[in-house]
Amino acid sequence: MRVEAIKLEGNQPVNLTGLDADDVLALVQSSYFTWIDIHLDSSSGPELHALLVDRLDFHPATVEDCLQEGSFHQPKIDEEQDYRFATFIYYEHRKGVKLLARELNVYFSATYVITVHRHTCEELLAQIRKFPRVITDYEQRAVLFMHHVLDMVIDSFAIVLHDFSQLSEQLEIAVLKAKRLKKLTGPLFRRPKDQLSDMRGILKLRRSLVRLRRTLVEEELIVDALVDEYDYDDAPEESKEIAIYFRDVSDHIGKYLEIIEGLESTMNHLMEVHALITSHRTNEIIYLLTIVSAIMLPLNLIVGFFGMNFDNLWLTHNWWGIWTVTLLMVGIVFMLFFFFRAKEWI
Repeated sequence: MRVEAIKLEGNQPVNLTGLDADDVLALVQSSYFTWIDIHLDSSSGPELHALLVDRLDFHPATVEDCLQEGSFHQPKIDEEQDYRFATFIYYEHRKGVKLLARELNVYFSATYVITVHRHTCEELLAQIRKFPRVITDYEQRAVLFMHHVLDMVIDSFAIVLHDFSQLSEQLEIAVLKAKRLKKLTGPLFRRPKDQLSDMRGILKLRRSLVRLRRTLVEEELIVDALVDEYDYDDAPEESKEIAIYFRDVSDHIGKYLEIIEGLESTMNHLMEVHALITSHRTNEIIYLLTIVSAIMLPLNLIVGFFGMNFDNLWLTHNWWGIWTVTLLMVGIVFMLFFFFRAKEWI
């Protein structure tokens, strides 16, 4: 388990590394603002329990939430006597539409913020370390730093949605691109691109968008609850200022939800277009096979009839018989061709 901290000393932030339980306890009991970051590993369970439960008197259920592996909780916030515990979910985008869910657990009170995570969150932590205001502004108002942490978690969705928007455009181009039968310019019997690959991409992106939307909706409820807590009738000016910051985060969530809704609408439209294009291409193939079958059917009938093994079959013993049958077959082909043209079937 790795424990780092940034504390207010005078008017300047001071970075602390390699902290033990006594150091953390002293920072939490201090009246000055402190941000403590705890990175867990596979064997951190007993050590974390001893620190948070035995030394800091945090509720054991919250520690179990921090230690639970293999599944991710829904975003939530719990209020205890002297602190609050919140769980936030964010996602890291990988190749294609794969999403890696990351969990960030936060303890916060008036003077400290403690972040606990099992995964390496260097990109997110680097953004959190960029304090948007002078650190003295957080003194006795650590909830403002909590807002900063939450703001960085929510803004991480912007990167994922930007990548998904580009992927949506690529899928749209792939689906709308003409997919007629390819000419025989390559290896013999080369098959055209599998049309199901586009549908799989659409369905995977749609599933990922559903996950993002569900998470953002849950986190929007948390933010709205914080806004309602600090923005009430006869609330002091300082409390209303805090509500303004959280309301800004809520606006960001609303914007991202609108983007997700637009992408979902695009995916639904692409699914319909893909189905129409696939149906049209199938009809083209059936149309071509039907024309060929209609032309070959009378020819097969003639060949089958004159292929019977009877000595007294017509034209069998005449030298001009083969030419007569051949001309008959060619005439039927031309007759059917012009008939189909007249009917505008081809």
